[in-house]
Amino acid sequence: MPTLLCATVSLLLSVLIGPCSPLNPRDPNVCSLWESFTTSVKESYSHPYDHVTEECVRHRYAPPPHTTLIIYRTAYRQAVKTDHRRRYQCCPGYYESGGKCVPRCTKECVHGRCVAPDRCQCEGGWRGEDCSSACDDKHWGPRCDQQCKCENGALCDPVKGACQCPPGFIGRHCEDSCPAGTFGRGCLQRCRCGKCDPETGQCRCAKGFTGNRFVLKV
Repeated sequence: MPTLLCATVSLLLSVLIGPCSPLNPRDPNVCSLWESFTTSVKESYSHPYDHVTEECVRHRYAPPPHTTLIIYRTAYRQAVKTDHRRRYQCCPGYYESGGKCVPRCTKECVHGRCVAPDRCQCEGGWRGEDCSSACDDKHWGPRCDQQCKCENGALCDPVKGACQCPPGFIGRHCEDSCPAGTFGRGCLQRCRCGKCDPETGQCRCAKGFTGNRFVLKV
């Protein structure tokens, strides 16, 4: 009996508020509307099916009057009933996917994702309405709106803005030359002479000396 009662209540609710929807009414991207629907119902009505003629009390000198009575009985017929219910659907600019309303972008977000109707959020290093344009060598970030601060010809990472220093320079923005006695990328190599070129490691001979290690005197 409880099972039958629950089934009856569920059926009644589905008729009143519409079929079950996976959409969450509290979702800000879910809109509601009222729609009409029809159902076939069985209704009762009074149907005349017979009549009876009765003789009334007559006057002494008049002919006997008569009256006719119509007899009705309850009958049933099929009728169409129109009602209204609330229906939930995705708001304009959104579509249903996996029970949620997600934004729709007319253009594909090539290097990014759609975060609002026709609005892409680009990945780092990309820009444009559809995130298809790469940052130039002077800018970085999701919309390429961050200015690179790299110096001395260093390459700027378009995603994080980090500087890739060329040989002979170090520092956050590659602003410093290699310390004395070191050279190369990251200044990780040791000079083989007193002073060397911070980029190539070539020795810088003092006046009167020549050769890779100052071994020849002129």
